[in-house]
Amino acid sequence: MRMRSSQWILSTVIRRHCSNRQTRCFITDAAADPSPSLRDASQAPPNFDPSSAVVYEAFVSEQEGQSLANDLLDRLKRRRYEKGHWDAVITDYKEIELPAPILSEDSLTLIHRVRNQLAKKHLNVEHHSHGNENDYEWLPPHGIDLKRDGNLKPHVDSVRFSGDLVAGVSLLSSSIMRLKPHDPFSAADHTDAKAADDKWVDLYLPPLSLYVLTGVSRYQYTHELLPCGSIFQGPDGVAFPVTRDRRLSIILRDSKQDD
Repeated sequence: MRMRSSQWILSTVIRRHCSNRQTRCFITDAAADPSPSLRDASQAPPNFDPSSAVVYEAFVSEQEGQSLANDLLDRLKRRRYEKGHWDAVITDYKEIELPAPILSEDSLTLIHRVRNQLAKKHLNVEHHSHGNENDYEWLPPHGIDLKRDGNLKPHVDSVRFSGDLVAGVSLLSSSIMRLKPHDPFSAADHTDAKAADDKWVDLYLPPLSLYVLTGVSRYQYTHELLPCGSIFQGPDGVAFPVTRDRRLSIILRDSKQDD
């Protein structure tokens, strides 16, 4: 059987997502503001800051999403899925750094646009109207291909090299990201910190969306992906199961600055 192209796969997923009446889909210009309806904070603890965990719906255009998926899948096609990471956080995945020279022009344009958005809205809060990506140092973006049955377990991204922000562009499949509070001093790099089980915040991540974690959500909450079939409870009271299939994501982080 002939393999289907990544562009065909992504276009099909986008059409299915847009036809789902349980979700809203606007494949137009990038959203200027986050979408509160994609965050469920009904079980959040008192110290949760809503501005520290946000999702921009349809931040990525269909063309940009296809280009980014093509770049990632082309680089990963000869790699095998890994059964586990060195810190046991993720299983059944492929991962690769995406430095500028290997990205297409469309993908580079998207990365610059995302970084400018992050700089203006999330890293330079007091003077966001003047901030841009050149005001900060960035780690190379990296792509993750997670199988349908793969796991991303609760963790806090390492604080050794990355800075105040973790952001991700979601492709191919919807998913639910769950944030749980934890003790930030219980582990040196936060990968095996114990999270509370009775308080959480859920983010719904549809294809072509951008999520951003800063502040307390970056350092004092773990994040994980829930399994296929998990229920998302929207702020409007409407709950629906989320089918998480094969998922591609592009992760962006600022570089840790010396004190």
